[in-house]
Amino acid sequence: MTATKNKRVSKKKYFSVKQVQSLLPRVESVLSRTITLNKALDLLSSIEIEVYEDDYDNLKKVTKMNKQFHKLSFEFYANIEQLEELGCVIKDLESGIVDFYSVHEGKEIFLCWKIGEKKIEFYHEIDDGYVGRKPLQSLRKH
Repeated sequence: MTATKNKRVSKKKYFSVKQVQSLLPRVESVLSRTITLNKALDLLSSIEIEVYEDDYDNLKKVTKMNKQFHKLSFEFYANIEQLEELGCVIKDLESGIVDFYSVHEGKEIFLCWKIGEKKIEFYHEIDDGYVGRKPLQSLRKH
């Protein structure tokens, strides 16, 4: 008997503009928290504390910081996973840029969104980045 491993295979999800629009409130909430967590983790990672094995109070502080770091890390990665399960392709976490797969005239494109934008207004080709964003209205003209 051969043992098989469960592999989490991420399938592409394709969305219409309307579908993405309905997801945005949830995406914005989770993404906003994830950005905050990322900043907190960066800050905690930058703190250097010397550990003195015979100083119990020092060990308690270090343990508490490590516990907080791991708690925030767990939430951070759970949020990343949640965003991916929603169908987000995270392009730039610090800037809050997220893409969603879509299809236009049989061709894959990304619907592009940045945190703070109220709705989906841009798209770009799969190989283009954020700088290659074009207004959605240009899709309708073809």
